[in-house]
This record gives sequence, C-alpha cells and structure tokens, in this order.
Amino acid sequence: MKKILLFIFSVFMMLFVTAQDDCTEIFISEYVEGSGNNKAIELYNPTNAIVDLTPYQLVRYANGEAVPNGVQLAGGFIQPKSTYVIVLDKRVPGGTGYEQPVDSALMLLADTFLCPIYDENKMMYFNGNDAVTLEKNDGTIVDIFAIVGPPDTDNGWTNITDTTITWNNQGTPEDYTIVDYGVGPLFWLSWTKDHTLIRKPEVSYGVTENPDVFIVTMQWDSLPQNTFDSLGAHFCDCNTFGISDIENDINVVFYPNPVTNGKLTIDSDYKMKKIEIFNILGKAVLNKNYQSGLKNTVIDLNKFESSIYFVNVTFENNKTIIKKIVVR
Repeated sequence: MKKILLFIFSVFMMLFVTAQDDCTEIFISEYVEGSGNNKAIELYNPTNAIVDLTPYQLVRYANGEAVPNGVQLAGGFIQPKSTYVIVLDKRVPGGTGYEQPVDSALMLLADTFLCPIYDENKMMYFNGNDAVTLEKNDGTIVDIFAIVGPPDTDNGWTNITDTTITWNNQGTPEDYTIVDYGVGPLFWLSWTKDHTLIRKPEVSYGVTENPDVFIVTMQWDSLPQNTFDSLGAHFCDCNTFGISDIENDINVVFYPNPVTNGKLTIDSDYKMKKIEIFNILGKAVLNKNYQSGLKNTVIDLNKFESSIYFVNVTFENNKTIIKKIVVR
C-alpha cells in the first residue's frame, strides 16, 4: 500500500493450477520467513480499484496438517496496483525468546501487525513446512502458498526433486531421496525456510486448488534470509495497458539470472539501441545507448547491491521488453 508503481512488462504464458482470470483478484506476492519472529506476508492488488480486505482472511495450515488457523483482515485496504504488508505483531523492546521483537526495518514496512499472542491465533507463526492460504471469509480459496495437507516435508520445499543426497546424521552417513521437492531432514536446502520468496512478475493470479506438488521455482524467486527491501512494492504484468501494447515477439535472452558473478549477458535476435536498469523503487540506476545497435552485450553489475532490478530494452523498431533480474 506504500508505493504505486506502474510498469509495462512483456507477457509470459505459464501453466498453473486452476486460478482466477488474470489481474482480477488480489494474491500473495511475497513471503518472508526470516530469523526469529521476522515473519511477513505481502498481498498485491492487480486491479484498477481499491480492495477492501474485510471479506478476506489469511490461514495457516501447520506442519502438513489440514487444520486451519485463520486471521481476518478486516479494516485494511489495498490501493490499485499496490501492496499490503502484514507482519507478526512482536514489537515490545527488549523481548526475548518467543517475544523477540521483529527487525526494526521490517516494522517500518508493515501496513498492519497481527497475531501478538500465539495461543490466541497462530497464523503468523508459520515456518518452512507450513502452507499459507489467502481465503474469503466463507472459505473460498483465493491463493495458496505450498500444499495444504500431509506432504511429509519436515522442513519445507526446495527446487530439486528425485535426487538422493548423503548427509551426516549425528556422525552417521545417511541417504535421503528428495521426492516431490520436499527436503525432509535436509533443512539447509529448503527454499521455504529461512528465505524471502517473491512472486514472479508474470504471475497475475492466485492458485485456487491445492496442488499435488509444490514446485517453488514455477512462481517464486528466492532471496536470502531477512531480505525486506522488496516489501511494499510488487512488479507484475498486470497493468492498465492492454496486451496489444506489450511487445513479446522478439527473442531476447538474459543470463545468468540470478546474477551471481557481477556480469549480465543480453542476447537478442534484433538490434538493441537502449538498455535501462531500474531498482525496486523504480529509480533508474543504469542507462546505455547504442547508436549503431547491437545484438549482444555484457553489462557490469559488480557495483550493484544484492536486490531485484528491472531491465528495460528498447530495440531499433522502438519495441521494448522489460525483464526482472535478481543480483546476488
């Protein structure tokens, strides 16, 4: 709700579990599973109207069980093309253990704080092996993060499957096979534990039926634990422009992504004449013009901070493509 950022994005077609029509309903745009009590959920409003959150609730399904722990969102509103950040209500200075306050940086980004007492409402106490749903108060599913039910994940979900890993179990080598992306005892491989997950910009609606398998990489990008700087703004293909205004017929490749070596390569089948890079707040941080045009370039990002950026490429025919990248 803090920032209203309008960007035109190239449209990608992805196959997801049954969902609403594009850009017609709010959905979960960010999931923060940080250290201690640093827990947050960001909702995004892709529509052109203010959304009253009174009819909605967040629900936690703990430890692979189908028992709901819900909290209503009455009193909140999300502006068009904007976000609403919900943070676990732990704000008492000097609190220790279960009462440890959330990080001060996370506090400043909250639109509301919920669930201060665990025994009264457990929704915001999620960790890596819990499912979180956004629901209407009548139980209608609007969006699902992870899987509701007994997935036997122990410590959450990862980006690999059908892989056997030998690990040190209290001094004894032991084999574990990752099945359906559940990490089991291999907690250090979990994406849904000790990470911030951000919905990919091409996702324009929520998952409304419980999936058989939760493949994290299909809809989510992963950032390190206690990354909060992307909260309060979400970049999404949903915008006030029609599909006809977005160019997606040019073959262009950005790699590697995430950028881990400080170098971003862009290959195109059409000559590029301008490349701009914007940070998460929409500020231009790089601008390059190529008078003669080029089809390949390597951009030095070594001075960029670890974060999310958006690369806007303009071609000789004045068509444009915008791509989200992650710099680590």
